[in-house]
Amino acid sequence: MLLSFPYMHPELFSGDDVPGLRFFDPGMTAEVGENGFRPEGLPLDPKTAAALIGDCINFGEQFKDPSEMAYFGVNSTKEFYEGSSMSIRAQLTRSFDDGQGAKEERELRETRSRAQFILLLGWFFEERMMELAGLEKGVKDSWKTMDTTIGVDDEDRLDGRVVELGTAVSHTAGVSDGQAIPLPWKRIAEALPAFVPADTVLVCRDAEIIAVWNDMEIDFVAADPEMGLPAGAQVATLPAWKFAGRRSEPAEFPFASRELTIAVIR
Repeated sequence: MLLSFPYMHPELFSGDDVPGLRFFDPGMTAEVGENGFRPEGLPLDPKTAAALIGDCINFGEQFKDPSEMAYFGVNSTKEFYEGSSMSIRAQLTRSFDDGQGAKEERELRETRSRAQFILLLGWFFEERMMELAGLEKGVKDSWKTMDTTIGVDDEDRLDGRVVELGTAVSHTAGVSDGQAIPLPWKRIAEALPAFVPADTVLVCRDAEIIAVWNDMEIDFVAADPEMGLPAGAQVATLPAWKFAGRRSEPAEFPFASRELTIAVIR
């Protein structure tokens, strides 16, 4: 299976279509998304997932920008739980540990639940990215329409100050003109192995992420033609924590020790 990385929404995967590409669906909605892959046996059902995200949004009211909450939660789940109110933290714990089964089984469920929660936060974060981008586009389009309506031409723009004002107004506290908070893809890389089949190939076309891996000197080699990847694709197979840029395997997150195969399209 070819699976988009790190984006879970088709709208965010740039460039030409990759035949057969799927998008991870962490179980936030009742229906599986377009070209979505939702693994069976997710520990958190859509109702519980939505409730948890709702609680996190309420907790996130202390942040100036809700996207900061999502970024904080995905990047540092331990601090996120410790920083939340006792009532929210207790509800999260109850959702992760139902008290059923042997200790090892409960610990496995809790670990998988935390992995799913990271992916849910990433999915929610992407939703906000698209929402804010849409708002910004609407504001900019409105300014362009106003120019046309009142007959402002290039010579009437007061040396560009009208354009600059429109751009400034369109910065709606989030994604805009290079000011976007980057998707926490390293945590997503460590969470995915808890749910994807062993033969999954993650497909990445994000130039900034690929540049990070180049700096880490990860050795990508030409992909086997039978993998069904576009011409020129390169692949590497490593434990997930290495793709995430860690120096050692995280003991508290055992799924990160599982190997991932990632294909890059430059």
